[in-house]
Amino acid sequence: MSKYLLWTLILSLSLLGLSCSSDETTVISGEGVFTTNAGNAVIEGELFLPTGNGPFPTMIIVPGSGDETRDELASFATILNQNNYALYIYDKRGIGGSTGSYPAESLENTDFIDARAEDVIGIIEFLKTHSDLDPSRIGLYGSSQGAWVNSSVFEKSSDLAYIVMVSGGVASIRLEGFYCSLTEDPSVSIDEAIDQLSNYNGLAGFDPLPIVTSMNLPVLWIYGFEDRSHPARYDIQILEDLNKPNFTTHIYQNADHEIVDLTTGQSPPDLFPNLGAWLVANN
Repeated sequence: MSKYLLWTLILSLSLLGLSCSSDETTVISGEGVFTTNAGNAVIEGELFLPTGNGPFPTMIIVPGSGDETRDELASFATILNQNNYALYIYDKRGIGGSTGSYPAESLENTDFIDARAEDVIGIIEFLKTHSDLDPSRIGLYGSSQGAWVNSSVFEKSSDLAYIVMVSGGVASIRLEGFYCSLTEDPSVSIDEAIDQLSNYNGLAGFDPLPIVTSMNLPVLWIYGFEDRSHPARYDIQILEDLNKPNFTTHIYQNADHEIVDLTTGQSPPDLFPNLGAWLVANN
């Protein structure tokens, strides 16, 4: 064999070896702690799987404001897994097991909502590669500030199957701030504060309403009618006026911003059964 043919054969075999090794992929499966990249941060989260065989639909819990870790959300696992849903919870950047710097929250600068949305999108991209999960049935559950983040994720991603919005998601961030400035006076009733919203003529800040109007997937809205932190009754009226067939609204008459009954101090007994029934019916 000539030197030219020998070197050609060696080069061909080397390229074949490189090609074979590049096809090897790591299969991601099972529950436990995982990390995802989001810009200059590493977001740590945890996946809880139902018993049985997947692929399962998945809910990502998008936290509200504050520095609580994902441990505060672990109780959702039992509720979701009982309904054959996987649950993913995570620490916001700069909190708990996640690295990076948490963006400053303010009425004047709402870039933190988009920054938080990018973290969630990174999680979605990861979950789409998990062998136990159905990539076409990934959805979000966001409460309070998390509802605004949900809207931003919907605007940036086409991979959502459903959304659950709790105690927020329609009124703009500055309108909510105006409402809170009224209701912090205990002598002002919620109805009085709602009536005064029509007098607000300031900036909106982050305004989810145009995004909400364009939502074409199943959305569940959950509100406490006695919410003094977010103008729930304002949101409810707008949702009624929109009359979108893909929207469902659950209203708990004696509940507050945390969807806690003001008389019993507990979650309404039908809150989670209603959520589970909606998930099963819509996914």
